[in-house]
Amino acid sequence: MHQLNQKSLDALKSLRNYKCPKDNYQTTKRSAVLVALLPNEKGDLEVILTCRSSSLRTNAGDSAFPGGKTDPEDVDLIATAKREAMEEVCLPPSSSTVITLFSPVLSRHMQVVTPVVAFCPTLTTTDIFELLTPNPSEVSAIYTVPLELFLSPPPESHSYFDMSWAMSGHRIHRFERCGTDNFLLTLPPESNTTTAGIDEEDTSAPMSKSYSNGGEAGSETEVVDRAKIGWQVYGMTAGVLIDVASVAFQRPPDFEVYAQDQCRDQNQMALWFNQSQHTFRRSQL
Repeated sequence: MHQLNQKSLDALKSLRNYKCPKDNYQTTKRSAVLVALLPNEKGDLEVILTCRSSSLRTNAGDSAFPGGKTDPEDVDLIATAKREAMEEVCLPPSSSTVITLFSPVLSRHMQVVTPVVAFCPTLTTTDIFELLTPNPSEVSAIYTVPLELFLSPPPESHSYFDMSWAMSGHRIHRFERCGTDNFLLTLPPESNTTTAGIDEEDTSAPMSKSYSNGGEAGSETEVVDRAKIGWQVYGMTAGVLIDVASVAFQRPPDFEVYAQDQCRDQNQMALWFNQSQHTFRRSQL
């Protein structure tokens, strides 16, 4: 196991000390995601992300945390996040230790999503090749990204735009070229499943391990080309990572997080959601 450096130890301590505000959302339709942290070879914290399969009905091709909607057998939102992580990337529930929960956030489809922050004490970034397996029906890639990148992104890799959404303005953040240093692909059966790299002639290509997903012929090129340039992390996922990194490292990002007229009060957001649920249901009929 890679040893955590002092910055990472302090970051985990800050997360443990974080007190999640009261959850005031009034709905039985809940979702949870697992923000799974683990060390890289330098002892820095990285986070496990996935690229959603292009065959999914919603958010196809998006970067996301392992997670999903609650099932009746889930005893709580932690159980939901851990079950979904097992189903999507084969991360055993025993491999992650929950540190804290963050305030629920609203997805673009008005799902109430609770981030469950956890640390994987026996897992490292290099272990994903041997210990994790993407579920081909849900995940086309697994990759890791340094958590601090979401506070101090490389030049020209971060952008944003403001829009009117929910009850106020809202800033959508986008981080480019994520995951190029450490990823695991799901490739169609036409590919060589023992391939050690993307391109044997390209010595700069990051190492990968391939899995068959029964995809259509021709999809391999698209997946591999995207892996070479990395993935985009944006929207709700990016917002959660900014929040988690800010608490962990006890500092604000190098950029302005919110739109000028954006609501930052979670109680007000929950109140607006609770009063507007009938509108969401009617629009979905």
